[in-house]
Amino acid sequence: MKTALAILATLLLQEEKKHFDPAVHEATVSFAYDDFLVVPVRVHLLRSKEEDALHCRLEEKDVRRIFGKVNRIWNKAGLAMHVESLVAEDAVRPEGFDPAEPSMRAFRKTRPEASRAAGMLHVYYVHRLPANGVFMGPDAIFVKDSAALREVKGGVDEPIPRVTSHEIGHALGLPHRQDTLNLLASGTTGWSLNDAEIARVRAWARSQDWVLAPKAALERKWYPILEAIPGDSEVKRHAREAGGK
Repeated sequence: MKTALAILATLLLQEEKKHFDPAVHEATVSFAYDDFLVVPVRVHLLRSKEEDALHCRLEEKDVRRIFGKVNRIWNKAGLAMHVESLVAEDAVRPEGFDPAEPSMRAFRKTRPEASRAAGMLHVYYVHRLPANGVFMGPDAIFVKDSAALREVKGGVDEPIPRVTSHEIGHALGLPHRQDTLNLLASGTTGWSLNDAEIARVRAWARSQDWVLAPKAALERKWYPILEAIPGDSEVKRHAREAGGK
């Protein structure tokens, strides 16, 4: 009996789900610390007493967790998403707003004017959308906090970080690619990128004067993201020392 239970336990362990499994990833390229590019992102938690669809339930601790996982995905491309600021703010509710309208164009009008700074991506979290997320260009990304995805082998363990990363992929110039394990596939937990996609997003990043190399990010005192980038460098050591003061 003990032997049978031991065998069953071994089989169950073998079937245990592996999230963020690098074995499913297509990329063959890798990046040294100093080759990373740091992309500033402003995160907006929209609130609304009048419209439930616009009343995001996320809190700051959720955003920190979400972007930790977003960076596990984008680090494979040598990119690091720096949360420049986190803004909880009242959404604008346009006249005649219909949260179920399939094109989702009305959501673009819900963004408060005062917080739309240039020189960064903007991610807006709401409660409900007709889709999990949408990129409305050039910097308006919407993601719903109630997102749901179909699990695939080795995929991300939580929907919102994957949806956020998927829409950021569109902002960086990537189209859909319906390979179920791919980050740009629709509706799955896949997070894989191939070398051509990585080359494309890095070319986009290098073309933006507000996307910074680690050394320049150090001058801006972006210490937490510099400490979180994998690998080692003089820049990382300086960031760790300065951030600990």
